[in-house]
Formats: sequence, structure tokens, C-alpha cells
Amino acid sequence: MAGHKDSEHEEFHPKGTIVVLLIFVLTLIILWGSVYVILLSRGVTV
Repeated sequence: MAGHKDSEHEEFHPKGTIVVLLIFVLTLIILWGSVYVILLSRGVTV
């Protein structure tokens, strides 16, 4: 029984961390996209 429990522990994948990371990255993309759209609407050129 203990060996079976250890093998489950070795196959553990941090799915929650990946989900939080994806949400964080998507939030950054949305925020930068909104800033980009605002700059385009104001006619700002570099």
C-alpha cells in the first residue's frame, strides 16, 4: 500500500499553479491590449 501511495506522489502535477499562471498571462495580455487600443484611438505614434 505504501509503495502505491509513493508512486501517486511522484506523478503529481501542479495543475492549480498552471491555471493561475495562465490567468495571470491572459490578464497581462488583455491589459496591454487595452493600452495599445487606447494609444491607437488617441493617434499616438512613436
